[in-house]
Amino acid sequence: NLFMNIAEQMGLQLQNTAYSVNIKERLDFSCALFSAEGHLIANAPHMPVHLGSMGESIQTAIKENQGRMQPGDVFVLNDPYHGGTHLPDITVITPVYLDGHSAPVFYVGSRGHHADVGGLTPGSMPPFSTRIEEEGVQIDNVKLVEAGHLREAEMVALLQSGEYPSRNPQQNMADLKAQIAANEKGVQELRKMVEQFGL
Repeated sequence: NLFMNIAEQMGLQLQNTAYSVNIKERLDFSCALFSAEGHLIANAPHMPVHLGSMGESIQTAIKENQGRMQPGDVFVLNDPYHGGTHLPDITVITPVYLDGHSAPVFYVGSRGHHADVGGLTPGSMPPFSTRIEEEGVQIDNVKLVEAGHLREAEMVALLQSGEYPSRNPQQNMADLKAQIAANEKGVQELRKMVEQFGL
């Protein structure tokens, strides 16, 4: 229950700080906590389709950043070939470091349905697309925050790239910042929990 409650608090943080109607009002998002291996520990009762595959996304981030991860890093992806669902669902992943541990002990993740990530049609869900590029910008394990520094210019450049770039990258950034904040809430609560009960 305590783990689930942390995921619920992350969800409230995301809902309160998000910018787009999709996340703020339609509540099309999910938050969850994962083990050091990227296995699901607990999730809030959000969107089942997000939560079923989020572990894959976490495991991709773990595998691709082996030995290069540091405290203050945050990763982002929406790639359906690595645990994503459709491209508008963007997952933000934060490793949780505890005192005395050199590697992450937990991971927290939040996945939100962004209003648009490019593609043939606004909303990034063209029913007649034949290639994934036609659905929008693909993000595959990109570092969104590096050692506490938000890589906003790089992220906006990525959202504006490709054949069919995002129509409103500033809105994407606002929602990504909300997801970073939600994850940070999860990190803080996990640390508090470990302080209180021990690992």
